[in-house]
Amino acid sequence: MKFRLFSVVSFEVPNPIALIECYCFQSDFYANYDLIPIEKRKVEHVNKIGARIRKNLLPTCKNIIEEATDLKIFDYDLDEFLDDLDNETRNNYILELNQKVLRELLKISGIGLSKATKILHTLHPDIIPIIDNQLREEYRKINRKWKEGGSEIFIDYYNNLKERDNRENLKEIFSMLSEKNLRGLTKVRIFDILWWSYLKAKRLKKQENIKWSSIQW
Repeated sequence: MKFRLFSVVSFEVPNPIALIECYCFQSDFYANYDLIPIEKRKVEHVNKIGARIRKNLLPTCKNIIEEATDLKIFDYDLDEFLDDLDNETRNNYILELNQKVLRELLKISGIGLSKATKILHTLHPDIIPIIDNQLREEYRKINRKWKEGGSEIFIDYYNNLKERDNRENLKEIFSMLSEKNLRGLTKVRIFDILWWSYLKAKRLKKQENIKWSSIQW
């Protein structure tokens, strides 16, 4: 299956199910984090996915998000957000998220974009992506004018997922994982595992000239 990242980078995963399964049984994140039912997830669970946020900061983070529960973006899952809204409306919802939640979280000492998105993903895993450090570094190569905390990376992230290959592949993978009872993984989280694996493989390939069979260019 071929995937695209920010509509610029293309990579292929010959057997995405095997790659995701390996991530799940080799990483403690799946057992300790993804298997927690979505309706039972709390802000404290964010550290089970490696956020490393000090416990004394979590109540403040929780309050910021709870004060913005009326945000429109939280009413959608990924497919609804991409299919039911025009580009202008979708972008306005992203800007609202950035202004009312992300900017407030980033004001907290010790909370950067990666940790902020992990908190939001923990509470809204159907719609909010994890913007990890590796993804931010890749995006800076594509959009050199992007400033940390800006909404452009989210807008481009969702535009990227609207592309045909990404959408169809994620739907197929999600269905196949459901049949295997590999539960707890939303489409957003599946893509998170795929791009994270690709970027890590890319870095090691450059450093060590490793010829991977699980990810191809």
